[in-house]
Amino acid sequence: MTPFERVQPDVRENQLFRDTLLAQPPEFFSVYFGFVPDITQKMFLVEKLIHTISAPLVYVNDTYRVRIRKATPFVQLDICRHDGAGCTNWRDFQQIKNEIIGPECEAVELFPAESRLVDTANEYHLWVIPDAKFRFPFGYNVRLTLDPPAMRDPNGEPETSAAAAWVLPSDSLSGMTPSAVPCSAGV
Repeated sequence: MTPFERVQPDVRENQLFRDTLLAQPPEFFSVYFGFVPDITQKMFLVEKLIHTISAPLVYVNDTYRVRIRKATPFVQLDICRHDGAGCTNWRDFQQIKNEIIGPECEAVELFPAESRLVDTANEYHLWVIPDAKFRFPFGYNVRLTLDPPAMRDPNGEPETSAAAAWVLPSDSLSGMTPSAVPCSAGV
């Protein structure tokens, strides 16, 4: 993956989004806004949505486009591939977060309640706290990485690799317990 460069936002994206929204049936507006707008109201709502979702900062590299929005106290990274394919490598997201916001800032990807789901494209959203001292109250407390990563074969059996040969002293794992909050759903 090549380094990211800041580019000017492409205003054609706003026009594409505008055209898509204006082409929606009246039921779309009724569901999302609680009423069926007349043409003037529809134009106002569409422009307000475009203003809300427009990203003032855009970074690109050879694979990804990242649009950045302030969503206090977070910075939202809207990540998509140039080829429109799905993103499958979390290491790419880690590198994007490190390069654009900072290596010691923490980010989360939210899997929302169905009632808050937004799914309009193969786009991924990281919500970053832009403070290098901030830590979420969950996750591991120490760093542990393997290169190459530990792998499993298609049958679920561990593969023999350089990573499998690593033996960590037991005291190196102290403090590595995840700090988790129990799920209220009884999981």
